[in-house]
Amino acid sequence: MSFGRDLREELAHVETGQDHCRRAETSALLRFGGALRLGGGSAGVGWVTETSSGAAARRLRASLDLIAKVRPEVEVHQPGGLRHTTSYRVTLAPPAGELLTVLGILDARGRPVDAVPQRIWPRRCCTAAYLRGAIMVAGSVGDLRHDPHFELRAPSEAAARSAAQMITKLVDHAASVQEHERGWRVVLKAGPAIGDVLARTGAHDAFLRWDAERLRRDLRQSANRMANADRANLGRSVTAAARQSIAASTLMGSSAWEGLARELQEVALARLANPEASLAELGGLLEPPVGKSAVYRRLARVVVLATAIEGP
Repeated sequence: MSFGRDLREELAHVETGQDHCRRAETSALLRFGGALRLGGGSAGVGWVTETSSGAAARRLRASLDLIAKVRPEVEVHQPGGLRHTTSYRVTLAPPAGELLTVLGILDARGRPVDAVPQRIWPRRCCTAAYLRGAIMVAGSVGDLRHDPHFELRAPSEAAARSAAQMITKLVDHAASVQEHERGWRVVLKAGPAIGDVLARTGAHDAFLRWDAERLRRDLRQSANRMANADRANLGRSVTAAARQSIAASTLMGSSAWEGLARELQEVALARLANPEASLAELGGLLEPPVGKSAVYRRLARVVVLATAIEGP
């Protein structure tokens, strides 16, 4: 199975905890995965939640049964036409206004509430439960082989900002709220913060798998950076050695050679005889041996003198 499917499956089997946590999770499952359904005449309102996760659909159905003794209808839609994957529709038939009010989706007058009321997530455990429900029906984690990316689709800007506040409360890291063509998104790109969200919402196995892959990716990127730096340093060293050899040859063929200081003559000859040697290796060939910095200074002087002989 894909990582996203494994994640939703694991979250759907997390121990719910207290009743207030179950209400928070159920509220998120409904709000982030569904839409209001208007009944005919005086039937009132209902709610329809659609998800690609069978585990999330079963979790929602069981939670509604425990919270309000309601048994919603669950439909399974197989792939076909424009639908490429199996989807699950959980229908809360009218009248469901009272339950939706308790869950913070409607207000006391039966009007939709855009932002998530604070009473739904007063504690950290409720915050974790709410985010767990939202992730089950609207969350996604980017390809583990690429840069860290967590995204939560939201039904409105207010709901997105509420979810972002919950993330900040839960993991002490700000999430960004972004508008896309098809709605609003809550986005996290910080690897440690994404890992904290997975762990604190109860997806411990998914967190271990995700974090291990993140560490492998970081190590691979670090190794690539070091290899690139080594190649760049080698290229600079080869270029410098070639320039030093040409300068030494120029000085040897000029009248300035006889008046050159003995230490400069020695380092110029050493470079001509050992064009691929490092500065440290050249320093060991001199008598007496000198360090890299001394060799670098002497060769730099050789290059300056040769440049003066050649002219601009």
